[in-house]
Amino acid sequence: MSQTAPKKYHPIQVTLHWLIVLLVFAAFIIGKFMSGQPNDSAKLMPLALHMGIGSLTLLALVVRLIARMKLPVPAHASTGSALLDWAGKAAHATLYLLVFLIATSGIMLSMQAGLAPIVFGSAGTLPADFYDFTARVLHGVIAPALALLTLLHIGAALYHQLILKDHLFARMWYGK
Repeated sequence: MSQTAPKKYHPIQVTLHWLIVLLVFAAFIIGKFMSGQPNDSAKLMPLALHMGIGSLTLLALVVRLIARMKLPVPAHASTGSALLDWAGKAAHATLYLLVFLIATSGIMLSMQAGLAPIVFGSAGTLPADFYDFTARVLHGVIAPALALLTLLHIGAALYHQLILKDHLFARMWYGK
């Protein structure tokens, strides 16, 4: 008995996809907002929010990867070009990797700077400069790479939807 690939992603995968999109966007906006602020007590609340969102993003990503391994997925959406199809597969894998790396570099920064007791326990003060920590440099390199790849991903989805007219958006949404 042959099993054909579904035409759409499972609702769990759809939910996790859009949740991660919202979380990454929120973390990016808060991170950009904070980057211009001095490291004083006014930064504690946005930093706590940023750290919480980052942790939730990592959790959602891990759950999404598990769901992707356990649930059936549609066949890759072909463009008709072997090069573009390869680039699409590579971009998806790289998106997973960059989201994982941005979250883990944030955790590494938190550990290097001792942020948890400062941000969540009011014990101590923030370091004078987060760039004194290797993980902050890494976090700062990954963020624009993730933003750029996200924009390319959106562009590719729009190309599928509007130029190829293959109804790609329906694959990553609810309903029949």
